[in-house]
Formats: sequence, structure tokens, C-alpha cells
Amino acid sequence: MAETPLLAAQDLTVRFGGHVAVSDVGLQVRAGAITGLIGPNGAGKTTTFNALCGLQSVARGRVLLDGKDVSSLSPHKRARLGLGRTFQRLETFSLLTVRENVLAGAEFRRSSRSGESAAAMTDRLLGQLGLEDVADERVDGLPTGRARLVEVARALANEPRVLLLDEPSSGLNEAETAEFAAVLHQLTDSGLAILLVEHDMSLVMSACEDIYVLDFGRIIASGDPATVQADDKVRAAYLGDDDDEPAPHVAVHEGAAAPDQADRRMPVLAVQDVAAGYGDFDVIDGISFEVAEGEVFALLGPNGAGKTTTLRVISGLLPASSGSVAICGRGVLGADADALARAGVCTVPEGRGVFPNLSVAENLWMATHTGIARKQVEEGAYARFPRLGERRNQTAGTLSGGEQQMLAMARAMATDPALLILDELSMGLAPLVVHELYEQVGAIAATGISILVVEQFAHEVLGVADTAAIMLHGRIATIGAPADVAAELESAYLSGAVDQHG
Repeated sequence: MAETPLLAAQDLTVRFGGHVAVSDVGLQVRAGAITGLIGPNGAGKTTTFNALCGLQSVARGRVLLDGKDVSSLSPHKRARLGLGRTFQRLETFSLLTVRENVLAGAEFRRSSRSGESAAAMTDRLLGQLGLEDVADERVDGLPTGRARLVEVARALANEPRVLLLDEPSSGLNEAETAEFAAVLHQLTDSGLAILLVEHDMSLVMSACEDIYVLDFGRIIASGDPATVQADDKVRAAYLGDDDDEPAPHVAVHEGAAAPDQADRRMPVLAVQDVAAGYGDFDVIDGISFEVAEGEVFALLGPNGAGKTTTLRVISGLLPASSGSVAICGRGVLGADADALARAGVCTVPEGRGVFPNLSVAENLWMATHTGIARKQVEEGAYARFPRLGERRNQTAGTLSGGEQQMLAMARAMATDPALLILDELSMGLAPLVVHELYEQVGAIAATGISILVVEQFAHEVLGVADTAAIMLHGRIATIGAPADVAAELESAYLSGAVDQHG
């Protein structure tokens, strides 16, 4: 990284009230190179992007574009100086055609460095990104993957010198992702600098020359792909602390068959050949697994693998295009979320899932719709999580992240679920807090409740899991005992590949 970077951040710090979301971040993006910015959920990647392009104010630090300090400039002025971006959430003119979207970007230019007309540039970009066949179709009728390419083309139409791409491969299949990587390399051959935030590690590791790794808002590692993959801090950020050998707890209650025995009881959850997605794009395809009574089943995989989509199908929030889902032997595919909740499926969603303006006690009272008394709900919650009893009258939104997760779990347990679904329990939490929460997961499973956990902090959940599976690109890549699955984790999380078996 010897040459002067086209884009640089120096000591970039972003605060939201008293919370430091990004702290002293420094990075460099070179001309003619793809630079990756990666990290687990909640690490601060999109906040950093927003600070670089001026959509987020900073408490400290500078942003330099070709050596010029642009920290005080508005987003549109940074764009005129050559900084372009796409967004994690798709941002297109949905009622316009593909051609009209790209043309809008070309016509917003004050002048063209290349001398091309807006129409000529639009045609060139449509061809370069493989969008000619849908040029006259409205964007709202396209699969998500193609719509993302439209957003990239529109950003390129403004002739940026630096392009920030926020998860651009989301919605692309493996073949489309490989084609997209080739397009990115063509763009950098012309001198464009690209900063890439991406969940698909196969794309990051194959396309990027330089990589920065964020965790809890700080850069913990940087270097070429091989250096980053070999870094112990990076492994710990994605997988958790693996000092302790993963070992299944005695989760299956006394008298029930062990999960790997042929005479196991009827599963509490059975997912068979499920496919589902959004619009015309299937995110998951052919998903099959079972969760036994009292079993902790860990569904692992990098961001974008399809884990949360799988949970949404199981909990009735997303229809499946094919396959079946059964709860205690009863087919439930197509049932709405309310009916599934009454049938004993309870989900603790990603991002805490508490009512922030209500007190701890009032949050717990929400579980009394099942007919259980308030006193009983509170007594059970405070016995399991004594810290909640100490904060009974405190507003939930003022609790720490770990305490909010405890509250969400306590409220879920009050409904006496047959199946408890936990989505990214560790997100944004310190390792010690995560360890404490997973001790409670093990204790809950020991009472006979089945638990399905979607998690990125893999090693911690493997310590309490009976069975684990790794998802990649919308499919189950491997499934088996936690100790066996643990051997595949590094390849899955840091290279986007795994030896498929089981």
C-alpha cells in the first residue's frame, strides 16, 4: 500500500449518543485495486461507509479523497469529486426501466471526463454489466440480483473515481457472483478504486487485494487475503473463542433418545426440501433438517447464506415456494405467524426484540396473552435471569444489549414454547456476555425445550449444541456433530467454501 491512496480514512470515529459505533478507523483504497471491508454483523461496516460518503457525521477523524480533506463536504459534493456508492438496501427507481435508471445517473453528471454522451454511456454500461437483455424492463419486475447490477451501473454512470459497494452480491447466485467479480476487475483495470463491503467470502477473498477487518467498530486486522485468513483475531471475531473444544451438552432430557440414534422420537421440527426467496429469486433451495425434542440445533454460516430466510419460513413470516415444514408431526407450511406462535413456535428475532419504551416488567407482561398470570411470568423470568429482577422497573431501551437479550429470552420462555428459535443471539455483544447467554440456552434445552439457533459466533454455540449445520449459498453444505462441523468453520466463514458431506 505504498502509493498515495485515492480514498483514505484517518482516525474515523462515529458516535450515536454515548455509544461509539466506529472508533479510530483508518483505511486506504488504492487506484486500480479492490479493497475489502469485512467483519461480523454489527461490526460497523455500513456506518463506516456512510461516514466516508458524508451520510453520517463523524465525531473525530478525516476523510481524504485523492489527498484532499473532504470531511466537511456534503454527500453530493463528494460525489461530484468522484465518490460513488451503492447501498445495502436496494435503492433504484423501481417504476423506471433499467435503461432509464442508468440514463438518470448519466444525465446527473455536470460533464463527462470521457466525452461520451449520456445515451452512449448508458448503452456501454448496460453491455458491460450484462443488462442489455432487460434494458427496457421495469426494475421492479427484475430479480434482486439483476436489480443490484442496475444500481451499480447507475453509480458508474456518474464516472466515479472511487466506488463504494455495500453488499453488491446479495441476490446473486454463484455463477452470477463469479461474473460480477470479473466485471469488478475490468473496472479496476481502468484505474477505478473500489471499496467492497461483502458477506460472500468467496468473492472477497478472490477479488480483493487488500482487506480490512472490523469488529466492534475497530480495525482488528488488515492485509492481503492470506494474511487476513491466518489472523487469530479475525477467526475469533467470526467464530468466537475456540480455546475450549466444542462438546455437546446433555440437552436431550432423560428418557429421550439421543439425536443421532435410529430410534429417536418424532422430531419437534422437520424441514424437508424447502425452497424460498423474494420475488423471482430463491435465497434457499432444498433445505432439509430436523430438530429433536430437547435438542439444540445450530444453523451456522456467513452473512447472506440464507439462515434468516430459513427461519422466516419456519416461523410463518415468508411463504415457501416448495417443500414442507412440520411441527410435532403436523404440517404447518402456509400457516401464518400467529397460528404458529399459538402452536408453540416462539422466535427471539435478530436485534433484541424488546419494547424499548416499556419497563422490564411490562415487557414480560406481554406474555400473559397465553393465560399465564403476571406474577408467574415475572417469577420465572427473574429466577432464570436475576439481573432482570434487579431492573424490574427500568425502561427496556436503557438496558445493556446483553440484558435486552435476556429479557427477550425470558419473555419467550414464559409462553412455554415447544420450539424456541434464536436469531443471532450474540449480535453486537461482548464475548463474556455471549458466553453467559449460551449457558442459559443449555439450561433451557435441558428442560426438554427444542432450540433452533442461527448464529455467526459459531464456537460459542457449538459448546451447547447437539447437532450443527453450515449453510452456504442457500444450501446445507454439511451437517453433523458439533466437533465434526467445527473443523469446517474456517473454510466456510473465511473463504466461502466447505467440503460437502453428511
